[in-house]
Amino acid sequence: MIPKRPRLPALAAWLGLSAAAAAGAQVSDNETLEAIAGRIDAIRTESGMASAWLVMVEGQHTVMDQGFGIRAWDDPRPVSETDYYRLGSISKAFTGLALLRAQQLGCLQLDQPLEQFAAPAPHQNRWAASHPLTTAMLMEQTPGWHDMSGFEFKYNEPVSLNQALALRPESRIAQWPPGLHHSYTSSGPGMAAWALEQACQVDFEVFAREQVFDPLQMPSASFNRSDAVDRHRVGGYNTDPKEPIRYWHFLYRPAGALNLRPGDMANFLKLLIHRGKLDGRQVFEPAQIRRLETPTTTLAARAGMRYGYGLGVYSDVADGQLIHAHGGDADGYLTRFAYNPVSKRGFFVVTTMFDHAPLREMRNILESWVVAPLPPAAPESFSPDPDALQALAGSYRRATTRFAREGWRNQTMQIRAGDGRLEYRTSRRWRTLIPVAPDLFRGPDDPVATAFIGPHEGTVYAQGEFGNWVREGAR
Repeated sequence: MIPKRPRLPALAAWLGLSAAAAAGAQVSDNETLEAIAGRIDAIRTESGMASAWLVMVEGQHTVMDQGFGIRAWDDPRPVSETDYYRLGSISKAFTGLALLRAQQLGCLQLDQPLEQFAAPAPHQNRWAASHPLTTAMLMEQTPGWHDMSGFEFKYNEPVSLNQALALRPESRIAQWPPGLHHSYTSSGPGMAAWALEQACQVDFEVFAREQVFDPLQMPSASFNRSDAVDRHRVGGYNTDPKEPIRYWHFLYRPAGALNLRPGDMANFLKLLIHRGKLDGRQVFEPAQIRRLETPTTTLAARAGMRYGYGLGVYSDVADGQLIHAHGGDADGYLTRFAYNPVSKRGFFVVTTMFDHAPLREMRNILESWVVAPLPPAAPESFSPDPDALQALAGSYRRATTRFAREGWRNQTMQIRAGDGRLEYRTSRRWRTLIPVAPDLFRGPDDPVATAFIGPHEGTVYAQGEFGNWVREGAR
């Protein structure tokens, strides 16, 4: 799972703010858009950031499409609507749309074992007989892999997906059975795009242009570096806001290399808010948008939990309301989009500084705006069998890790039962989990189930914001 933003008052410590400042980051529904934009620009200025851009959508309307600051420290012209920014991992959502279109066209099936429609896939899976790898697992990041190797992260040459996957095949060896746990890896969506190329016999970037960007009327969007990007790209900077970072050719472009003019993101947000419809046209089916947002391949998903990582969009909670979102890091640029189809609001924001603290402050304000029109959520509840609850208590050890490091399997989590709920502890503090179904639980401020703790093939697993764990004693 992707960790959610802590709620007040934990939010204050997480952002390095006083409790009063954290509370002031929330938005009332009568706050003007100009006031919100002013707060975003104030955060940019105070952090020393060269520029930022904000897009806000409500209903069918783009209500904000505004840049702040200058193109670069050595180019003090104000940013303009012709400028390009880099999106990082938000790219994955567009790759998810491309795969949904490929499935609609009959090229592939997301849940079909990869070997049935693609050439021999460059990976190793000793559980292939019982847990064959699928494209859905690659996109939901459940292939059982660690994330990209250091060599892959540092590689800075434009290569094809075939060439990229040939560079470090040992980074794609399943460490645990595919289709059990979400563990973030950018090589999964890279291989999913490669599978699309094999199945549809077309270059991924060409397919994305014809089947996603053109129908969404996003003319500037491209996974490739171009003359237009070189001429109009604003400067991206390191944690030191004056230290520039050069253009980085992300090895698996479908997972993190998207370039565009930020205004193009408005149509993407409208498409998601209106369940696949844009300007009166049904570009994608409502079921496809739901699939984009919904995990299916984890143990939690198979137990009925719909909160988690879908095909490049994941669930989050803002002010007690469910939203859908994704963020990105593009070496000098940090990004975030989020939306709620009930409030019909969404936003996209990009900053040009590798410092997450200013972006967190911005997203807190903007996510609060997204859910401001909604009535208070009624959290799910369930009365558990005390004995069944007690059966989940015990000591758990870590089942996955994003990056391989010595001793990672020795980390433990404690779970105890009492008063009709569970508590878990990975450090000193005990945290509460409230039952919403026999194997599903939520945090006190969550409206839906956000954790799974239950049996699978004779072993008890735990999945949630705390990571993926297996009860001690399991093989």
